[in-house]
Amino acid sequence: MIRENRTWLFVLSSMVFIGCYATIAQVLIIREFMVVFFGNELCLGIILGTWLSGVAFGAATGGRIVDRLREHASAFTFVLVLMCVILPLELILIRVLRYILNVPAGQYIPILSLLFSSILIITPFSFTIGLIFPLACKVVRGFTRDSAVDIGFMYVLESIGSLTGGLLFTFVLVSRFQPFAITLILDCFLFLNLFLMLLFFEKSFFSKRKLFACLLLFSVAFVLLVSGVVNRIDNYFINARWKSSNPDIRLLESIDSRYENIVIGVRDDQYSVFGNGQYNFAFPDDYENSQIAHLVMTQHPAPKRVLLIGGGMGGLIREMLKHQVDELDYIELDHVLIESMRKYLPPDEIEALSDKRVKIFNVDGRYFVKRAGKAAKYDLIFVNIPDPSTAFLNRFYTLEFFQEANDILDKEGVFATGVSSAVNYLGEEVGNYVGSIYQTMHSVFPHVIVSPGQTNYFFASNSFDTATFDIQALTKRYVERGVQSEYFSEHVFPTLLPQGRVKFIGDEVRGRKGLRVNTDTRPVTYFFNLMLWDKLSGSQLGSVLKWLERSHLKIFLIPVFVFLVCRIVYVIVFRRSLDAQQRFNSIAVVATTGFAGMALEIILIYTFQNIYGYVYEKIGLIIAVFMFGLALGGGLSNRLILQRTTAGEEGLPEKVSERNEKYWIKILMVLEAFIVVYALIIPLVLNHLSFLFFDSEYMFMVLVATTGVLTGIEFPISSKLYFLRKKEMGVTAGTIDSADHAGAFIGAILTGVLFVPIFGITGSCVIIAWLNFMSLLFLIYHFSQKRRVG
Repeated sequence: MIRENRTWLFVLSSMVFIGCYATIAQVLIIREFMVVFFGNELCLGIILGTWLSGVAFGAATGGRIVDRLREHASAFTFVLVLMCVILPLELILIRVLRYILNVPAGQYIPILSLLFSSILIITPFSFTIGLIFPLACKVVRGFTRDSAVDIGFMYVLESIGSLTGGLLFTFVLVSRFQPFAITLILDCFLFLNLFLMLLFFEKSFFSKRKLFACLLLFSVAFVLLVSGVVNRIDNYFINARWKSSNPDIRLLESIDSRYENIVIGVRDDQYSVFGNGQYNFAFPDDYENSQIAHLVMTQHPAPKRVLLIGGGMGGLIREMLKHQVDELDYIELDHVLIESMRKYLPPDEIEALSDKRVKIFNVDGRYFVKRAGKAAKYDLIFVNIPDPSTAFLNRFYTLEFFQEANDILDKEGVFATGVSSAVNYLGEEVGNYVGSIYQTMHSVFPHVIVSPGQTNYFFASNSFDTATFDIQALTKRYVERGVQSEYFSEHVFPTLLPQGRVKFIGDEVRGRKGLRVNTDTRPVTYFFNLMLWDKLSGSQLGSVLKWLERSHLKIFLIPVFVFLVCRIVYVIVFRRSLDAQQRFNSIAVVATTGFAGMALEIILIYTFQNIYGYVYEKIGLIIAVFMFGLALGGGLSNRLILQRTTAGEEGLPEKVSERNEKYWIKILMVLEAFIVVYALIIPLVLNHLSFLFFDSEYMFMVLVATTGVLTGIEFPISSKLYFLRKKEMGVTAGTIDSADHAGAFIGAILTGVLFVPIFGITGSCVIIAWLNFMSLLFLIYHFSQKRRVG
């Protein structure tokens, strides 16, 4: 009994550690992949999806083999150690992935390569996370009075660990340690815990060789950590990652700030700045920045108050200040970017940033525009950021943002932005991509003009007399201001704006009819950019993506309905027993709830980014809050089960209590109905939150926690119903955990990659509600049969 209690203590504490370790590993992997894939959040859905598929596969495997193992505690320990060894290897593989895939420098990794490589890299680690769950449940069997509660208790402990890991990473580790050092810190805690726990076990249970192995692993990890060798290893693979994408540029600095991975490189005295792997800007680039600055500034007759969002360093601000500006507000989210660049900027650039007319705001540009209010009026707003290739960047090209920008523009103010394009010909992908931005902008501003060239600059205004491509008008504005620039003159305007090409690009974007407007809740431009990514990377998914872009919501709703009808017909025709129905329904409910939980979490992450813009910093916190909800929901469910057990409702161990089963089915029916309603009202709530500024972040986290509670509360109850008919704890734990993560896997892949860009948040939530409504109907049909029988 004493040894059994010690075994329980070891496993219970380890489950908390596993949850903590898994969450930190997940966040590290996401951040590393985002750099390799140039900050594109498409990898969020794919990474979470492949992670969850590995967990599901591991849990299913563990459920099948757990009863065949003799020493469950030994197997549990072995998998735990294996987990700690795999993670550093996965981080290395991610950083050298471009070498492995032989992707040319600067080119996007094809979408299919992203999918398959993430499966091969992430699955080994996530498989161990899933495998360890049924092993732990088997070891602690009998810890409570109910086997389903034992399973639920493991689920709660793992969720508590995940909560701890998310908070620890966000507020302690990320700002102080490099990724490899973080993994070794966790490994040291695990190996030390194993070593100390082994000292209390009997020699027959753990041999001296295992004790020595644990001590050796701890010593190696500790020496690597305190000697600084681990940081040199980390830096070596950072350099390897850099050379795989930019071999001709010498790496100067790689910094993980709160918001992004910042890299500064140099080649022939030309500095390049990258954010999350994506090229941002170069300096000094006086010729290019002069052309941009003077073309933009001459679009307004007298730009006294100017708002610049992003990309101000490298000569742009210096040239813009030559236009008799009274005030220039410069928005740069990350203060670390400015501070890290100061040592490389020429003196005249530092002087421009220090000009009394320039005010620097380290805040998200979208959030600044929201908070500015209609009282703050600007003559000119210039959004100088990279293309909308990510959900984060797409926020600055949506209908809602253009409306917000219009609110803080003067009556004759001008809004300007630009995207990469083609000089002489716009193919279908580029044309749709540029045309979508034009249609969206024209929905807000009556007057929109587009400049030709490798970069199309859009100038929009409520006045038809302000923004213009008339060469004489632009020349007059430039000359009358007395602008003196070494790299620009009024004679450059005809070169920038040849009338033939101006007409060509105008006809092209206006002629793209039927394109959807790009909105926060339906980011179609992001999806068009995904299609462009597919073409440029040679992934050959173009026809599939085009079909999906034209598809209707019913394409995904009808198959669910067909499956529902086929399942009920199958049950009736083949007279499936109540036992079989109950096992199937338990799996279906937990799978659709897993789908809903993960899909809603991704929707909330996207929405959080739309409102606040710094998901890179808060991804660990969001995951932690979600896991807190899982733990709370699982704990409430466990308590309810124990109360029923205490009240004598469970009956004899060999006898199934019909009344007890009906009670749990009714509980699941209520929970499923609540999830259906919750999914349908989420878009309305999120739309309301987008208009709130004060304390809305806290309210947002309440939604994340609520989603976690609804997901977590069903897990123990589904386990209870499945166990009542299966009577095998290891199989029950593996099956239910596998179904939960399989549903979450499908939810992550489909929602993150397809549903949100194509159908928007509202359409995605309708699909979530419809799937859970299907599970609700399964439960209702099963419950009605049980009432007729007994």
